[in-house]
Parts: sequence; C-alpha cells; structure tokens
Amino acid sequence: MSRHRPFAAALVLALAAAAPAHAGMTLDQWRGHISFGYARVVSDSLAPTGSLSVAGGVDYPLAPKWRLGPTLSFNLLGSTNVTRGSVTAGLDYSLFEAAMLVTYLPQHGPFARLSAGPGIASPRSDLSVAAGGAGFRDLPVSEVEPELATDLTVMSRHTPIVGVGAELGMRIMPVHDRAWTLLTVRLAIHY
Repeated sequence: MSRHRPFAAALVLALAAAAPAHAGMTLDQWRGHISFGYARVVSDSLAPTGSLSVAGGVDYPLAPKWRLGPTLSFNLLGSTNVTRGSVTAGLDYSLFEAAMLVTYLPQHGPFARLSAGPGIASPRSDLSVAAGGAGFRDLPVSEVEPELATDLTVMSRHTPIVGVGAELGMRIMPVHDRAWTLLTVRLAIHY
C-alpha cells in the first residue's frame, strides 16, 4: 500500500487546488467535454489490438491559460485467446479510470489543450474458459492502481460555444510486475 501514497497525495493536492480559492466561483465558467474513439493497451504479448473508448469531464479556470478538472473514461480493449496444452482460454480486457487533469491552453502550436495529472485506474482482463481454468490463474487482472494521465487536443482555439477536435491520450499504470500503457485516439467535443 505504501507505493500508492505518492499518487494519493498528488490526487489530494490536485483536488484541494480545485476548491475555490475565492468566493467568485460561478457556474458559467465551468466547461465540459465528451469524447469517443479508439483505445489500445500496450502491456505484454497477450494485449489485444484495441477497441472502443469513451470519456467525459469538466474543468474550471485557475488562471487565463490554466484549467483544472476531473475526467472519467471507460475503455473496451478487446479480447485475446491463450492456448496451453489442449485448452484455450479467452481474456477480455477493459479499463475504467478517473483522473484530475491540469490543462494548459497554449496560444501557438498544433495543440489547443495540453492536459496532465494523477488518477486512479481499474485495469481488468477477465478469464473465460470452458474447462481447465486452473492452468490460466496467472492471467486475469482485476486491480485498482494509480496512474499518470496525459491528453493532447488538436482543435480550433476560436470556438466560442462548441469546439470539435482530435484528442490523443496516454495513461500509464503499474499492473502486476509490468506496466499497462493505454493509448487513445478520440473525437472530442468541448462545450
């Protein structure tokens, strides 16, 4: 449990920073976003080729070029088959995650939004096997782990109400004795 303390402390600090520092916090300054697209996990030779990813979140301005807020995502990552001896088992991969992201809004360059922050992830690989499942007990994953989250968004900087863009994301988390790296490409709608 001690390896989670630095990540938990970073998440608590980010949440504390999100609390209003002054009484002028108003509802109209909150902005939201939803996105959907493709996700792929990179972990080991069993990782599937990827599948559907959806996300959503809100953020609030901290300064003219800085925003802070939570984001949630669910990722169906696909399935893979493993054969040991004469028995074949299936693994279904998925990932639910929540992160507190600090977002910088640069004036120049290809990216209109650069976001990063700590989070919590629930990586899963569910085992399905008709018989002989004892030989595959080392494969399933069902954990809750800290993560490092980043998102880069390409979109117009001059969208007064609704903006549409491409969001590239990466999440890194420890799982068992290796790291899972989640890569996402999504269509993002900011409002």
